[in-house]
Amino acid sequence: MGEGNRKGIVAMCAAVACFTTTDGLMKLATETLPASQIIALRGLIALTLMSAVAISARMWRHAGGLLHPLVLLRVFFEMSMIVAYVSALSRLPLANVFSVLQAAPIVMTAFAAFIWGERVSLGRWIAILIGFAGVALIIKPTPSGFEPAMTLALIASLCVAGRDLSTARIPRTLPAILITFSATLGSTLAGGLLSSVETWHPVGQREVLILGGAALALAIGNYAVIVAYRSAPVSIVSPFRYMGVAFAIFFGWMVWGFVPDAIALAGIVIVVLAGLYTIRR
Repeated sequence: MGEGNRKGIVAMCAAVACFTTTDGLMKLATETLPASQIIALRGLIALTLMSAVAISARMWRHAGGLLHPLVLLRVFFEMSMIVAYVSALSRLPLANVFSVLQAAPIVMTAFAAFIWGERVSLGRWIAILIGFAGVALIIKPTPSGFEPAMTLALIASLCVAGRDLSTARIPRTLPAILITFSATLGSTLAGGLLSSVETWHPVGQREVLILGGAALALAIGNYAVIVAYRSAPVSIVSPFRYMGVAFAIFFGWMVWGFVPDAIALAGIVIVVLAGLYTIRR
C-alpha cells in the first residue's frame, strides 16, 4: 500500500471519529433546541475557529478559489445534507440514522466507476448491491416498519455522496481549510433560512458546551475528509467510513440506552461487510 493510500485511510478514520462525535452531540442538542438553531449556532462557532486558523496561516490569498464551480457544488450538497441529517437525528435513533448514511460510500464507488472510469471489479459491484440490501433492512421499507423520517436520512446519504465526489475533483491548490470554511458557511446559512419556520429557544451553558464540542469536531472532521480524498482514490478511502457505525451504536447505547433491533443490526453488519469487501478487492 502506497504512502498516499495510508495517509488517506488514516485521515478518513480520523474524520469518521469526529463526525460520529459531532452527530452524537447534535442528537443531544435536539433534546432542547430545534434543528435550525443547532445548525446555525454550531456553524457560527465552527466558522470562528476556522477563520482564526485561516488568518494565522495567511490562507485568504486563495479565497478567489472558493468561487470554483466544484466548490460551490460542494457547498450546495453540504447545505442540503445538514438540514436533512439534523432533522432526521431529531426524530430517529443515532445508530439507525448514521448507518443509513453509510450508503454514501457505496453510491460513491458506483458513481466513480460511471463518471470517472475508476476500475470496479465484479466482486465490488456485487458488494454494492448487497450493501443496498443491508440499507433496506435498516430502514424497513414496509408499511408496518418504515419510519417516514428515514427519507431524510436517505436524502442526507445521497448528498454526502455528491459532496465527497465533488471534493475529490476540487483543485489541490485550494487549501483544505478554505473548502471546509465554505461548506460550514453554507450550512450555517441553511440553518438561518430554516429558522423562518422554527422557533428558537434560549441557550444555556449545557447547549453552549454541546454545540462548541460539535463545532470543533465538525471542523476537524471536514478538514480530515478533504485530506483523505486528496490523498487516495475514492474507492480506497470511502469504505473506512463504516468504522463510524460501531462508534454510533456505542454512543447511542451509552447515552440513550438504545440498541438497534435484530433486523437493523443484521442490515448494519451487511452494509459494513459489503464496504470492507470493496477495500480488500
